[in-house]
Amino acid sequence: MSLAEAKARISELVDQAEHRGQRVVILRHGKPAAAIVPVAVALPKRKQRPRMTQAELEQSIQAYIAEFSASEPESSAVDDLLAGRR
Repeated sequence: MSLAEAKARISELVDQAEHRGQRVVILRHGKPAAAIVPVAVALPKRKQRPRMTQAELEQSIQAYIAEFSASEPESSAVDDLLAGRR
């Protein structure tokens, strides 16, 4: 499709790509210059992190709690907030 024709029909072309999965190549001076494609084609697929098992999740939470509890046990977030208000 020529660039002039694509400009005149841009809304229709986007709808076709979005809803029908159609791809349109736009020509400039008879040579391919750009394309209108569905988003799934244009964006790279995101890698999914492997899911943790329930046991792994519980272990991770326990490790976080242990690490958090081990640091400065004499300090308290509540005491810090109250001290900041004074």
